[in-house]
Amino acid sequence: MTTRDGVVLRADIHRPDDAERHPALLVRLPYDKSSPYTSVYLDIRTAVSRGYVVVVQDVRGRGTSEGEWVPWKHETEDGFDAVGWVAGQDFCDGRVAMYGGSYFGNTQWRAAASGAPGLRAIAPGMTWSNPLDGALRRGGVPEHGLNVLWSLSTGMSELMRRGKAAEAMEAVRRIDGLARGEYLSYPAGRIPWLEELGVPDIGLRRADADPKTVAELDVVSVLDDIRIPALHVGGWYDVFLQGTLDNFARQRELGVAGHLIVGPWTHGTDFSSQTGEVNFGLAAGGQSMGLTSSLTAEHLDFFDAVLDDRPLDQAPVRLFVMGRNEWRDEESWPLARAVTTRLELGAAERAALRSPHGESPADEDLDSGSPAVAALTFEASEPVQTVGGCIAMHEKFPWGAWDQRDVECRDDVLVFTTDPLDEPLEITGRVRAHLRVRPGATVSDWVVRVCDVRPDGKSINLVDGVSRVESTDGQADAPRERTVTVDLWSTSIELAAGHRLRVHVAHSNFPRWGLSQPDGSFVSDVLLGAGDSWIELPVIPPSV
Repeated sequence: MTTRDGVVLRADIHRPDDAERHPALLVRLPYDKSSPYTSVYLDIRTAVSRGYVVVVQDVRGRGTSEGEWVPWKHETEDGFDAVGWVAGQDFCDGRVAMYGGSYFGNTQWRAAASGAPGLRAIAPGMTWSNPLDGALRRGGVPEHGLNVLWSLSTGMSELMRRGKAAEAMEAVRRIDGLARGEYLSYPAGRIPWLEELGVPDIGLRRADADPKTVAELDVVSVLDDIRIPALHVGGWYDVFLQGTLDNFARQRELGVAGHLIVGPWTHGTDFSSQTGEVNFGLAAGGQSMGLTSSLTAEHLDFFDAVLDDRPLDQAPVRLFVMGRNEWRDEESWPLARAVTTRLELGAAERAALRSPHGESPADEDLDSGSPAVAALTFEASEPVQTVGGCIAMHEKFPWGAWDQRDVECRDDVLVFTTDPLDEPLEITGRVRAHLRVRPGATVSDWVVRVCDVRPDGKSINLVDGVSRVESTDGQADAPRERTVTVDLWSTSIELAAGHRLRVHVAHSNFPRWGLSQPDGSFVSDVLLGAGDSWIELPVIPPSV
């Protein structure tokens, strides 16, 4: 097809073996239309067997398509043109839906925002909402690990496209070098030698130079104008988890029909039941959901209903509850029955759950009447290393659920642990940390993680987050007290009796997040006890 400005975009077309017109499913991605990414969310052969035409298109400047690729820049207009082109072909009955994840989840939102005629449904998987909360930055801190790997890997293919084989091999060498600490040489996710070659990055560099470019990949600013149903697919360990949840919740507020699926998955995976070092059971896999369905079936059932103007048969929300290792249908997100419960941090590395009414059934003496103080150190030359979590980084930094005991042994990580639970505890929803602190520098990052400590001693990460604090008075030598709120995003897990909750507080999580300062050291204070520092947990009451 040819866009409005004369650029040729190429696509592969998979269609039933007949001369009939069929509804079409469109995928627009920057990772090569022949790559296996096109079938991760939905099996193309199955879709064709159920009467769909599947069109897989390379976006502008990628794969076999012509033009110059500037990430995100042309996806709104090109999405409008692509939907119109597909809808007008003799193989299509005029009804078009889109699917795919990550970048090609965002191409769906851009096409939907364009008001493309014929676009009846979308299924954006693992896609952000606000790019400054997960794609480019998190809590004001650059998403260093994601930006470096994505820029190098897409830069490599861009250099090959330009016929610069030697430079492409250098990109390969540097990707391999990430496992040897080369992340340390890149300031805030920027790769100077790629900049010199004019290779695009994920958008952080452009966003810093011109904040208006954030609008090219922003979803939250266009959601209110989109009225077509969406199937949202997320993972509890996905780098864009909270954006997926927020997009669904906002559409529900607007009265737009939709469906949300969240499994125990990481970003861009094969949706297996294994996440990090934890196996959540056969029913957790995307191809055997609950042993009764699959992601392909969920997509096609959703498209069948929407394109035929039928009500959705599915419950609005389908969540995988880790720990129980079961799928559960819900009517909303967040869950209305969740009860906000405080996990208070005290001296002597202790923590205690406190009921909504203020009682603490265990550790009644956690509060000493006056706050204790814990010193938190930062040394730029020895930052706390990333181990698991909602990341998308080099394979040396494995994604998902991993034992954190090596992290907990460090002197620059504060650790707080509850007594073993007397009964099961389900946490489903958004988790936040509230810390009363005295920062030791004019700019400091506050990293918080919550873990599930098993009876065998393994401490498995559940959620984490970061918030950058900048002093307005510049008095690092006489820091003022302040409260720092850290958004840890969301989870769904039931901790069995005998398990414990554990909280980490640190000044870094590198190379996932860029450092607050490239060199030097400082010491901050964290106030404990007397209700000063605590974690906000959404606890689900046991069913009667």
